[in-house]
Amino acid sequence: MKIKHLIIGLLSTLSLSSAIAQDYPTDYLSPEFHAGRRAAFKEKMSDKGVGIFFASQTRQRSNDTEFQYAQNKNFYYLTGLEEPNAVLLLFKQPVTLLGKTGTEFIFVQNRDPFKELWTGKILGVDGFKAKSKMENVFINDQFTSSSISLAAVDSVYTLYRTEGIFAKYKSKEDPLSRMASLVDSLVISNAKPLASRSTLNTLRTLRGIKLPEEIALIQKAASISVLGHNDVMRAVKPGMKEYQAQAIMEYHFKKEGSEYPGYNSINGAAENACVLHYITNLKTIKEGELLLSDCAAEYHGYSADVTRTVPANGKFTEAQKALYEIVLAAQDAGIAACKAGAPFSDIDAASRAVVNAGLIKLGIAANEKEARTYFPHGTSHHLGLDVHDLGPRVLAAGVVVTVEPGIYIPAGSKCDKKWWNIGIRIEDDILITEKGNVNLSEGSPRTVAEIEKMAAQKSMF
Repeated sequence: MKIKHLIIGLLSTLSLSSAIAQDYPTDYLSPEFHAGRRAAFKEKMSDKGVGIFFASQTRQRSNDTEFQYAQNKNFYYLTGLEEPNAVLLLFKQPVTLLGKTGTEFIFVQNRDPFKELWTGKILGVDGFKAKSKMENVFINDQFTSSSISLAAVDSVYTLYRTEGIFAKYKSKEDPLSRMASLVDSLVISNAKPLASRSTLNTLRTLRGIKLPEEIALIQKAASISVLGHNDVMRAVKPGMKEYQAQAIMEYHFKKEGSEYPGYNSINGAAENACVLHYITNLKTIKEGELLLSDCAAEYHGYSADVTRTVPANGKFTEAQKALYEIVLAAQDAGIAACKAGAPFSDIDAASRAVVNAGLIKLGIAANEKEARTYFPHGTSHHLGLDVHDLGPRVLAAGVVVTVEPGIYIPAGSKCDKKWWNIGIRIEDDILITEKGNVNLSEGSPRTVAEIEKMAAQKSMF
């Protein structure tokens, strides 16, 4: 009888453990992914080089509250750790630190029951070892001048100065400030060159070519973003506030598991659509106006970047439609230029040629120089861990870019008043493959007819 009860108890415990395991997402990047990225970075280092990467610091928002923590993207790429007060050391050849021999060493914050009561569990040494499968894990208090020597090092691969790790810390008592100060003094005292350019170029190469598991996360972020954009198309109407469109958008992001928006949500109507990074989102959307929504989800560290421009009453005016068709044709041209082996600049050149010709044909611009005033930004950027990500100057399979031409005609422009306060941008996320390209955000309508059709449907709001 006792054995039977024991078996039942064990089965109940296993069932409970399984249920708990399923309570949280399981599609994070694997320890093997981060280990592979460290190995790839070490391969690019000199034989006696050291790579030094710092976690982001926490940032105060007001009084005793902080902004939600966001990890340094390079540090996350190499470690998967989403906690502050940590530093990673990478060596090309094995060295011995604190009695341990290897090429990878990480110093993390210690567990603190009082802090954990307020802000949640800290992994500590054992927790991070289990999570990362790294062997040489230490508490950051062990990071001292006696624990690390750069005497045998010929160059330091790091971005800690350009990332502001050292300069922005509140005090020398801050753990990361102390660690950054120590690295700074060691580099200076040993007269070691900082290989910042090599570090950036290596990370640009590695992060620019997405592995399949990264593409899956970007696709997830894009798919979540599409849900938000589609419902805004259905819900937008005269009298709605810009922030209400933002609320609908971000509801879908959070509902589908996005930890954050990928960037500050842009929801601008009429004159506000002509402000490229407008994030106030307070205006009332009026009859006959367009709403430009540049909003996207971030999922497990990877961001999408999607923009749609929709009429508040569900129907484009003739002037709005004429400009929209130019932007759409420009985007199609830019997407067609997304080919492996092509220069990254080809995307902008293809889209800009269409916008220039269209604006000149409508009499809005007299020449290409004047047309540029109505399309003042680049057409494309790399996408990944950062919404404006690191990436190569030549397109290749595995690269993900945006294609986002636009036309913005603020009041007072040197053209007919019927064009004033029209701002239009269309943006999608494009994966380059050996066989062509894939629009990761294609689930959201782009054409005038498709947008008007979706606008006629009912929203859940």
